[in-house]
Amino acid sequence: MLSICNLNKLYHVQEQIIKANADISLTVMPGEIVWIKGNSGAGKSTFLNVVSGIDFADSGSVKWDTDEITEMTGKQCADFRLKKCGLVFQFFELMKTQNAFDNAALPMKIKGSTKKEISQKMCALFEDFEVGQLMKKKPAELSGGEKQRIAIIRALANDPVYLLADEITASLDRTLSEKVYDYLRNYIKKQNGIGLFVSHDPAITEYADACYIMNDGRLEKCI
Repeated sequence: MLSICNLNKLYHVQEQIIKANADISLTVMPGEIVWIKGNSGAGKSTFLNVVSGIDFADSGSVKWDTDEITEMTGKQCADFRLKKCGLVFQFFELMKTQNAFDNAALPMKIKGSTKKEISQKMCALFEDFEVGQLMKKKPAELSGGEKQRIAIIRALANDPVYLLADEITASLDRTLSEKVYDYLRNYIKKQNGIGLFVSHDPAITEYADACYIMNDGRLEKCI
């Protein structure tokens, strides 16, 4: 279960204090996908960064089952993400000098998986996402949609229990978007995990268990 209580994240801009996330409380049960929408600049990406421990909250608590992110050090948060959390960033964050296979396999390499384990897992995921022919391609040789799928494979590399994604289908057409959401929904249900998806894509409507809108840092459930 994900339990967030009175979460606040502040930014100091010149002489102003901006509440990027303001008094957010949220509970997500195992097996659920939560869709978060809202205008650009509303605080959605900041929220994902804080609840995954990439950025630190100013107050409040974030607890993933027994892991309380807001009480961890930076190193402990990084270890948590490596072992339990899959992240898909809005701009993919692929390494330009590495091919698609090595980009996607990076979490497994850091975790210490064997070459055989990496090869088996990557081959299966590349086929699942219909990019098996792209393993040796560098990011500069890939389309936006192809980069997006490589980023999703990387997020799934270590069999995470939690998936956090920022505009996970922004570069995909409707058919591919639906395939991705269907795959990830089945994955989360099978893992009894949790998905937090920030998206403007209406295709997610059929796959999310709950919808929230973020406005000026505040999170409200959609009616």
